[in-house]
Amino acid sequence: MILIAKENGKTDDKNNRKESEHKDKSIYVKVSDDTRNLIDKYKGQGTTISDLVKNAVKRFDDFNSISPEINAIIEKYKEDGETYITFMERAIKYFGDQKNVDRDLWVRARDEMKMCLIGKTTFNQLIHAAAMPEDARERAYHKNVAFDLILWYTGKPIQSLTVEEIINTIAKMWVVANYFHKIDVKKEREDEYHILFKHRQNRRYSEYWLGYFTTLFKSSDLAFKCSVEGMTFDESISLIVKVGYKK
Repeated sequence: MILIAKENGKTDDKNNRKESEHKDKSIYVKVSDDTRNLIDKYKGQGTTISDLVKNAVKRFDDFNSISPEINAIIEKYKEDGETYITFMERAIKYFGDQKNVDRDLWVRARDEMKMCLIGKTTFNQLIHAAAMPEDARERAYHKNVAFDLILWYTGKPIQSLTVEEIINTIAKMWVVANYFHKIDVKKEREDEYHILFKHRQNRRYSEYWLGYFTTLFKSSDLAFKCSVEGMTFDESISLIVKVGYKK
């Protein structure tokens, strides 16, 4: 039998004394030999029984607060006879290994080799453009794969997206993909945005992306109408997007 007692705190509030005495009442529990051995193990390390109970109850509550969706995933991938702790250790190690390896490789390839993350449609358009005159960019503009990436990132239909959501997605994903090393967005007015794209290529690269984003923001697939003004430089593009009205 183990006695778990909580020290009584002194209080001058007589109205709360009864409730305090009730909460401070000792709790007697009977535990198995295995539990007793575990308690003795941690007592030997200087942990009090009170702290053991407090921490155990907190961990128990944390574990039982896991959402049903996560519990279902655990049950799906936990091996027969595997404890939850062993599974968690295995899952966390796997996540850490994959995250570190993939992220480090991608960051190194992007920074050292200047590699870009490129989709299949974009790749096909580049192959097509390679066989065409240098100024033949119209097909690539109108085979605009920006929508695919924006849909993937936001998880929303194009018609429900605001211009701000589209701009913020571009500012995020086009840097991740390493098309630009920095994209600055400034909201000039309620319906006007200035977007500054910075890269390390050349003016032709700037001209291509200016046409690309101009086509995007003037697309009839959007739920609103925009006017676009842009200027190209050797290593940057200045784009002003003004939202006109909802269609």
